[in-house]
Amino acid sequence: MAVASTFSPTFEAVLAEAESFARHCGAELEIVHAAQFDPEKERRFLEVVGRDAAIRWVNKHPPAQAIISAAQDYDYELVIAGALQVEDADRPFTSSVARELMREAPCDLLLVPRPLDSPDILRRVVFALEPGENVSHFLRRSLELLRPEHATIAVTETPFAAAIAASRGEAAQDLEVWLDEMSAPLFDSGVEIETRVVTSNTGYALCEVIQGLAADLLVVKALPDARGGTLPLHVDWLYQIIPTRLLVAKESGQNRK
Repeated sequence: MAVASTFSPTFEAVLAEAESFARHCGAELEIVHAAQFDPEKERRFLEVVGRDAAIRWVNKHPPAQAIISAAQDYDYELVIAGALQVEDADRPFTSSVARELMREAPCDLLLVPRPLDSPDILRRVVFALEPGENVSHFLRRSLELLRPEHATIAVTETPFAAAIAASRGEAAQDLEVWLDEMSAPLFDSGVEIETRVVTSNTGYALCEVIQGLAADLLVVKALPDARGGTLPLHVDWLYQIIPTRLLVAKESGQNRK
């Protein structure tokens, strides 16, 4: 794993989040910095980290492209970065760097909108899934890695999906049945499982559900494309607002696990 670093006011908290997540998953953590090597900066980094650490210097601009390049060159399975640009009383707004990483990162991506100096373990995780594919294996591997106490498996029901099915002369998929099929093999995982169908015109209602559950992490699967992956339509509001820690699972990252 790698954490994207800057000398911003939140760097120490982002680093604490990254180290906590790496320990939780039993992974090694490196630091990526988008700049030319600078011995004074390196000294300051190591002072903050408090230990010897591998620092990867990537002299590319803009910063998102430096992070993407490092992920490719060093074959990271996960990149961790802050995501906050502007914040109001209730919602953190996604930064331009985070949006670019969501679209183009070649590996799994963890975005942290409100980093904590002393982060808690992942107690409650929400999976926001695109119905129609078999995701039981993905869910089981994710639960084994994340080890939450509670997991909510959610799908969004929109009029658009029903209209697409009708245009093909098909019946709309029964989402409750699909959720039951995907979650049934997980009840021996030791994680408390619940399923939820969220009805919404745009998919944004899921954001309010996540906030209401006080979820520690939201997990979504990117749809693969030439650049790295795009978010499913029902969660594309994440390009603007991230309600909690967000793990974007990319096809390449899933294939390595």
